[in-house]
Formats: sequence, structure tokens, C-alpha cells
Amino acid sequence: MTIYIIAFAIIFAVLIGLRFLDGSPVRSWKMVFLIGIPLSLFFGYYYNRALPEKPAALPQSTKAANYRLELERTCRRIAGVQSAVIEGNTILMDFAEDKPVAEFKRLAQETGGTASYFLKTNKDSIKITVHISVKGRDRYEMNYESNRGVTDEREL
Repeated sequence: MTIYIIAFAIIFAVLIGLRFLDGSPVRSWKMVFLIGIPLSLFFGYYYNRALPEKPAALPQSTKAANYRLELERTCRRIAGVQSAVIEGNTILMDFAEDKPVAEFKRLAQETGGTASYFLKTNKDSIKITVHISVKGRDRYEMNYESNRGVTDEREL
């Protein structure tokens, strides 16, 4: 509906401007309306059909599921990661070689923060657990809440 109103306003503004110019083919108000109404209906109809409609927004749960898959792929690309899996609200990362605990903390905070932002639905707080192991042996675990940050961390 707004397309019709915009087309109507633009066409009538141009025709009214032409009406007041000397030597213009549009010399009377009758001509303004006889030309303006069909033109505005035509252009309104054309733009209403030519411009695609916006697609319906995806539900939050669908977005979170798509983000979960992408986050899992991203975790696998971290240097030294053998495998990475997201199960529910737990991120399990297995490294091929040992690293300092400070680096594990940094990776867990970055991963947990990113995951808590992308996996929360309806702006509710979410608790993410990041579990890091080296060659299958547990090494570090951290709990991250989206509204409070790191709430608990353990070296195993």
C-alpha cells in the first residue's frame, strides 16, 4: 500500500510542477488528474510486483541450530584441535598436543563467549560449559554465562 502512496505523491508532484510551467502539455487540473491517476496506479502495481517481498524471519531455535553447526566447524579450525563437538550447552574440544593453561583459559573464554551469544534464544541467559582435553585426557573446564561471564573454572 505504501508503494502506491509513494508513486501517487511523486507523480502528482511532477505533474503539478509541469502544470505551472509555460508551454507544458499539462495545462489544466483535469489533465493532472487524468494523467496522474492511471500513471500512479501503473507504477504502484509495477513496483509492488517487481520488488521481492522480505522472507519470513527464522525462529530463534532454527537460527541457534544453524549457528551451532557453524560454531562446531569453527572450533575444529582452531590450531591444534583434533576434534570439537557441541552437545547441548557443552563444547568438547580435544587437542593433539599440550599447551599452557593460560592459553586454554583464553581459548575457553573466547569460545564460551561466542557460543553464549549465538546459542541463546529469546534473549534468555544461557550457561555454556567448555571442556578441553589433550589426547583424551581431561585438562581444563570452564562454565560461562551470557550475562555474567566466567562463573566457574577448573584445571583437571
